[in-house]
Amino acid sequence: MIKVMICEDIKEVREGLKFLLEMDEEIEVVSTTGKAEELFSSIEQYGPPDVVLMDIGLEGMSGLEATSLLVEKYPKVKVLILTIFEEEEKILKAIENGASGYILKNSRPEELVLQIKAVHAGGAPVSPSVAKVLLKELRKGSTTSCNEYRLTSREKEIMKALMEGLTYREIAQKFNIASSTVKKHILHIYRKMEVSNKVEFMKKAMVLNLDE
Repeated sequence: MIKVMICEDIKEVREGLKFLLEMDEEIEVVSTTGKAEELFSSIEQYGPPDVVLMDIGLEGMSGLEATSLLVEKYPKVKVLILTIFEEEEKILKAIENGASGYILKNSRPEELVLQIKAVHAGGAPVSPSVAKVLLKELRKGSTTSCNEYRLTSREKEIMKALMEGLTYREIAQKFNIASSTVKKHILHIYRKMEVSNKVEFMKKAMVLNLDE
């Protein structure tokens, strides 16, 4: 069972999300709150969830600030940013602050459920439109050669897939390899890039030229 907490300032939206998510037997919505401060109170009361759906536009402490504090205090919790924003600065800031994924509010309900399961399984989901923004920013800011890390052609392909928001399973299907092989490639990438987690990886990947 995937335990989820929802932090969304619009009551109708968070109630709608709760209703949709609880239709899936693998998801349990532990709490819904309208402010980041209330979210942390819920965590103290119920314990850390597996996934937090976090709105950026919160009153008081912003969703970005809450994400940073949340991953610092509870590093095992996955934060999935849920917002109407598609601005590059906010997307990149969410990743820098430790968000595991970034989904637009106009995503289909079934897509949201799949993304929650994906982020819980270790993926880094983003909406297709958000993925385009990330790739655009990646290419625009490319100042470091991939050759510096001695990445293989397959490792570059897998890195691109990660930046597009594909899960391990989707990457395995795309390249017709086992999920365990994907994990090994990612471990090698992390070692070569000298990073230990997804946030550090994303920061370095943003300035790489993957087309070499």
